[in-house]
Amino acid sequence: MTLGAAEDVLSEACRLRQERVDCVLATVVRAESPTSAKAGARALVLADGRIRGWIGGGCAEPAVAETARQCLQDGRARLIRVGPAAPAAPIAGMTHFPSHCHSGGTLDIFIEPLKASPTLWIYGASPAAEALAQLSACLGFVATGWMASRDQPDLFEPQAAPDDKRKPDFAVVATQGQGDLPALTAAIEAEAPYIGFIASRRKGKKIQQALLKKGVAKGRVDAIRIAVGIDIGAETPREIALSVLAALVAHKNRPPASGQRADVPADAGRCCGGHD
Repeated sequence: MTLGAAEDVLSEACRLRQERVDCVLATVVRAESPTSAKAGARALVLADGRIRGWIGGGCAEPAVAETARQCLQDGRARLIRVGPAAPAAPIAGMTHFPSHCHSGGTLDIFIEPLKASPTLWIYGASPAAEALAQLSACLGFVATGWMASRDQPDLFEPQAAPDDKRKPDFAVVATQGQGDLPALTAAIEAEAPYIGFIASRRKGKKIQQALLKKGVAKGRVDAIRIAVGIDIGAETPREIALSVLAALVAHKNRPPASGQRADVPADAGRCCGGHD
């Protein structure tokens, strides 16, 4: 698709966001002539590297595509300069990409990720689950509640169909004694990369052992965050939900390095309202 005016690019960005498609918005913030793109020119970069819009020709596009890939990986915006020579003095926060175009112009381009809102699947009908659904919307999460079926208590069904068929970004099991094991099994089968369990550590370990006996892979079982949440001394369902969401936001904004966790587990004594 070819996009013309910058307004077309912004309209396309809104459409992609509604369709939950991650992309990056690149905006020329400064142009030193001669350049084909001028200040205010915009383009979208998709995850596969395709560029929709105009931010310069063959000299600028590779630099923008490479930077866009980095932005989608870590969720951080960047400022780059594409030009024949690096600045005489380094500019804090700016990355220079040398250009060999005959025109000799320079472009400063601001590149920001436009990632789709994270999806959160909440298992259970406890007060903490209800509070999670309410508060998560304020933080930009797209939440879907999963409750046990009356006819099949071991089967968790969505209260409303998810907006898309992708696996959830986050899953939190807030069953609190009402179908803990089948709920965690469902979250694992949904391939949620982040699974949190509102429960005490003692109870969580017992459930993990039960999952292992069912044949669930040890790596997936060990990845479950028991007593999920950041320790704020939470007592009420809303406070418990707040502590859990704080952990989810920490993980979203600071993706952990291998073997580390960005979120800090809640205090085992508080257990985030879990019941044994």
